[in-house]
Amino acid sequence: MVQLALFLIIAYQISLIAPSPRRPGCSFDLSNLDPEPIIISASDHQFLYPDPDASEVFLAKGQSIIISCPGGQLTLNSTSIGTTISATCKQGNKFIANGTTFKLNKITCSTNPYHRASSLKQSCESGGQEIEIGFIVGNDSFVREIAICFDSKYRNPFYSTFNLTRSIAHRESDVIRPTFVEELVYTQLPVRMTDLYLLSNQRSVINCLLGLPANSTRYIKDSTDYFLVRGHLTAKDDFVYTYQQIATFHYVNTAPQWQSFNSLNWDAVESDVRNYAASNKLDLKVYTGIYGVTTLPHAETGEDVPLFLFSRYLNAIAVPELFWKVVYDPVSKKGIALLGINNPYQKDVVKSIICEDISSFITWLHWKPADVQAGYSYACTVDEFRRKVSYLPEFEVSGLLL
Repeated sequence: MVQLALFLIIAYQISLIAPSPRRPGCSFDLSNLDPEPIIISASDHQFLYPDPDASEVFLAKGQSIIISCPGGQLTLNSTSIGTTISATCKQGNKFIANGTTFKLNKITCSTNPYHRASSLKQSCESGGQEIEIGFIVGNDSFVREIAICFDSKYRNPFYSTFNLTRSIAHRESDVIRPTFVEELVYTQLPVRMTDLYLLSNQRSVINCLLGLPANSTRYIKDSTDYFLVRGHLTAKDDFVYTYQQIATFHYVNTAPQWQSFNSLNWDAVESDVRNYAASNKLDLKVYTGIYGVTTLPHAETGEDVPLFLFSRYLNAIAVPELFWKVVYDPVSKKGIALLGINNPYQKDVVKSIICEDISSFITWLHWKPADVQAGYSYACTVDEFRRKVSYLPEFEVSGLLL
């Protein structure tokens, strides 16, 4: 009897570590396709992601998908088969489309799928303009990746939002950073967005605002991280697939961010949120936005002066005072607001603390919150954060995301 019990215990322990049998239906790994097409579910037009515990996407037998290469052509065994096709899972890596059976890993896209930012007719919070970034699949179906509420006054996004998948640990690495896309919302400015971010322009505009000589390097420096960059709101690495990562490079998804903050505490926040989703196997809703305008003292008067990258007949492309990220689990209804001061020169951080700091309760953060050069950072409850940042969309919150 003792031997039987011991045998059962050993067998149970082996079952815990033994690989599970392959699931019935189909599986595929998009990272094996280069360039990879967009593959979405035919039923709800949602992106299909790998299983969190595997590198493959699993489908039920008979499940239908849409395969698309917006802006290019799908190729199967070196033969063009159009821009978009519908297919049904048969078994393993085999699918059926138009009566033909094929292996999904034999399909490629002639180019990285074309992405676009579309301005919608409806407005969003604080009178903002709603913009969506995504892909046109088929004739007229738009698959959204990021939604943005845009401030037409300062030409900055109020916030961007997206769904962070629990499968983010399988994101593709070493994706080449493309050129940023400039949208029509910037056409009223007589200078290209790319030129606004040049060090020479940053220096001349900000020095003029602060009453400094045009070539002064007091704030905008050449050889350190003390200059402004295009700070992603929704980050490149927040997405699994190459085409998704490339689609984040729209100016409407950015705001001026000090490089010292971008590469240190803000980078830590982005990484920690992704790791939290992956380790807890949670699909999260993430909102990332800006608040206020960074100021520096005028060289002669000492008065605080708001900073912009464009300041002639109007002030535009404001340098935000704060970057914030609200992370929300729609299932448990728990959330957290994470904030960072976007000013490595700010001596009085208290004036930029807009809600009570509860970061000591959040054990999964790995930032250096008190480091001003890295971006002084703190955390708040979503409800208290919303009292100050009223343009955060409404959703029910029942507790902290610990």
